[in-house]
Amino acid sequence: MQDLRVIGVESGALLVVADDGTRFRIPIDEVMQSKLRQSVPDPGTGPKLSPREIQAHIRSGMSAQDVASITGASFEYIQRFEGPVIAEREFVVQSALGVPVKATADTDPMSQGRNFGTVIRERLHELGANDERWASWKDPEAGWIVKLAFTAKEIDHDARWGFDPKKQSLTPTNSEAVTLSQQGDASGSMMPRLRAVSEPIPDASDSGASRFDSGAFALSESQQLSPTTQSSQDPVSIARGRTEESVQGNQTSDLLEALRRRRGERESTNFDDTQSRASHPSTGSIRIVDVQMDLFDDEAEDPIRTTSPQPAVRRKSRASMPSWDEIVFGARPDDDPA
Repeated sequence: MQDLRVIGVESGALLVVADDGTRFRIPIDEVMQSKLRQSVPDPGTGPKLSPREIQAHIRSGMSAQDVASITGASFEYIQRFEGPVIAEREFVVQSALGVPVKATADTDPMSQGRNFGTVIRERLHELGANDERWASWKDPEAGWIVKLAFTAKEIDHDARWGFDPKKQSLTPTNSEAVTLSQQGDASGSMMPRLRAVSEPIPDASDSGASRFDSGAFALSESQQLSPTTQSSQDPVSIARGRTEESVQGNQTSDLLEALRRRRGERESTNFDDTQSRASHPSTGSIRIVDVQMDLFDDEAEDPIRTTSPQPAVRRKSRASMPSWDEIVFGARPDDDPA
């Protein structure tokens, strides 16, 4: 089968030519027209979208290809209605660039000022930016948005302003738009800054991995703390034992001295057994002293044996306790060394 190529129309017929140059004439009749209509797809077979819906999508920033992809309508059908909206979006960009602004550097009060586009392009020149691209679209909530995309020092930037065509006012909506709208050097704000990072603290669990012994000879925590704890407690216990010993020794001397004074007073007074028992009701207290001294001796000897690390110093022998007859009658055996 050979392919024929249409080269023209003549007297209601198609003139076609073959690859070898042979020409043919095909009359155009109703049969041929019906076949041609069947072979051409009807653009209305896809989803039906109203021109208003198509233009609303285009106005929100979408392209004709995007609308065709999300709606399923043919691309040719979408292109029929996108032209007016594309022109509207370009007009909004030009209107925003023409908004008059007054920079701080303008010292002449009578000057008319410059427009927004001139000021922004000067800022871009200071940054050494290139590939300047402007676009606009209408957000359902925020209104018209004007976008400037550019590249500075191999870094892509995106600055956006909100634009009110009726009030002829522009409002920056992101940080890069704020930087471009302000006076002063914008290179420092546009370029990413390096931040000092502190050196990471090595993990204690990882430090053992580099040791040749793998921590096999490491002391446990209780073994490391035990010498310090023992050394800090020993002086305290020794000092406490010595303090108690000195206090107890003073109390013993005072009690013995009090007993000697009482015994001397009884020797100077000659009473019989009955009178002495009636006139000296302190016998009960002497018994209490006797019991306390016994307990006192037991308590005084125990700390010396248990707490003191050094052998106890031999103490001098003290006078024995007076007997009951000596306390009551003031008599003393002849063999009493005291």
